[in-house]
Amino acid sequence: MPDRTIPIPQDFTAEWLTDALHSTGTIEDAAVTSFDLESNIAAGVGFMGELGKLSVRYDKPGAGPESIIAKYPAAALENRRIAEIFRFYEIETRFYEQIAPQVSLNTPKLFYSDIDVDDSGDFIILLEDLAPAQCADQVAGCSPEQADLAVRELAKFHAAWWQSPKLKDYDWMWAANHPVRAGTSQASYQQAWGPFVDNFGKMVPPEFVKLGEQFGERMLKILDSLADEPVTISHGDYRPDNLFFATTPDCAPLSVIDWQIMSIARGTFDFGYFMNGTLPPEERKAREQELTKLYHDTLVEGGVTGYSFEDCWEDYRLSSVFCWLYTVIALGTLDVANERGLAVFTANIERNIAAMTDLNAAELLPG
Repeated sequence: MPDRTIPIPQDFTAEWLTDALHSTGTIEDAAVTSFDLESNIAAGVGFMGELGKLSVRYDKPGAGPESIIAKYPAAALENRRIAEIFRFYEIETRFYEQIAPQVSLNTPKLFYSDIDVDDSGDFIILLEDLAPAQCADQVAGCSPEQADLAVRELAKFHAAWWQSPKLKDYDWMWAANHPVRAGTSQASYQQAWGPFVDNFGKMVPPEFVKLGEQFGERMLKILDSLADEPVTISHGDYRPDNLFFATTPDCAPLSVIDWQIMSIARGTFDFGYFMNGTLPPEERKAREQELTKLYHDTLVEGGVTGYSFEDCWEDYRLSSVFCWLYTVIALGTLDVANERGLAVFTANIERNIAAMTDLNAAELLPG
């Protein structure tokens, strides 16, 4: 076995897997006899970590989960370096260990986790396989029913953590404008801007090229606004590729994965990010008032006070500006051979520009 602090699935043994599942009570008086591994099952979708699928056999039928999803560090050293700077691996591991058991929003069950935050940065998370639930298609978007469900469940989650004093108990959970996140995000945007314009500038109207330059100079002020109270837990990447919808009555109606970039921020950012990157422009324009009202009404039903619909709407507009960060960084650094990633983020160019135009969001850029 290679010299790793924590093994990746290619280095697992039946004995190691048995011990891991025993340690959390996932299996009791049984042992893993063998397993098959399907590697890199999220190629073209996941960028900062890798996923493998374990098909597990036991010495006693039905003793434990027969299918397990393993999440572990990205093989690409540059991606891993970025993930470690932003503490993405630690954040997601701690989420499943400490936050997921407290929330009503359905997430995959945690079977085992381990992370070395002090030395190697290695980590492993073993999770429930959500199949037969299926994630939606980022490029195609959600059905109206799926969008309603995604917005409603998001608002319930946000309401549960809205201005919660418990947020201070988790020192691994950074504010959205934490200096490391903010400074590195701005630097990454500025480094990606040139390649983005070179490769995709023809898709961007001239006035938005100028806006993009202004955004790079002013994004920290926008981020400060999105990290200002009232705050909650923000998922940070709330989009169809990370949302699993039920296909049978046995499935949870909605399950949410990929908590690597969660932070403490205004929850409306998640809503704006979902709307901006998920719905085709005409559908987004036709439904945004209705869905913003659904989001806000659900917050109020969850006990949120002192946050008006007008506040929510302005935060939604501001979020549509900040979403530009993700598109530029992704396309300015993405390997163009990654066809799925390319399709996702080129679709986002059209959606980002349409949203900022329809919402006149450029006027929100701080001077």
